[in-house]
Amino acid sequence: MKELLKHIIFDQREKDISQMIERDIDISLVNSPEVLVISGIRRCGKSVLLQQIRSQQTEQDYYMNFDDERLINFKVDDFQTLYEAFIELFGEQKTFYFDEIQNIPGWERFVRRLHDSGCKVFVTGSNANMLSRELGTHLTGRYCQIELYPFSFPEYLKYQHFDLVANWEYNLKVKAELVKKFETYFYFGGFAETFPLKDKRSWLNSLFQKILLGDVISRNDIRNESSIRLIVKKLAESIMQPLALARILGVIKSAGCSL
Repeated sequence: MKELLKHIIFDQREKDISQMIERDIDISLVNSPEVLVISGIRRCGKSVLLQQIRSQQTEQDYYMNFDDERLINFKVDDFQTLYEAFIELFGEQKTFYFDEIQNIPGWERFVRRLHDSGCKVFVTGSNANMLSRELGTHLTGRYCQIELYPFSFPEYLKYQHFDLVANWEYNLKVKAELVKKFETYFYFGGFAETFPLKDKRSWLNSLFQKILLGDVISRNDIRNESSIRLIVKKLAESIMQPLALARILGVIKSAGCSL
């Protein structure tokens, strides 16, 4: 196991983030002694943010991304072996970076041990609800959290290299271009992976299916999949409109779905 972990560590070692946009986060959380948990919706940029933070630290070597098929049999007991592999490769360090750590049940116990021994730990996880339960049981008072979202509109403009100069609001050409960019941003959202794509709708639909099936239906063991899909569809159609529970129940019953 240790030799395999060493190979994975070196395979994951180099990450090119030179073209990535710096996110707007509270830097004081990065410098605090607590465990920093970066959570948020799938594909919002958690791993990239972790790499950006890592690149700014003095100690950068203790990094592992657990979203790797070679780690499918990794258990919480293997964290000690991973720690030993880090030390043998890079010597003693006090800063750890764990990406997609929610894939390892019981991870919070090892992270707590690291924190209690004076280490700084950065972790990311793609399911905010699951992370909240684990943090509340074993890391209470030992962590701070960044809940990351897709790009804001200012971040989107930064990605597009669209700089607003002084008195831009009086320039009709600039205002027209800004409105055009906002309409695109508003329609497709701020997921950075869609920005260079032509077929953004297909990518977003695929992400929607993964979230609905993986993070909602499967993770919560929901049996009435058709009812959930219908509820989500109705909620999406009713944005910024009041929607009573009785109306949702009526829609479900009229469609012949069970509760």
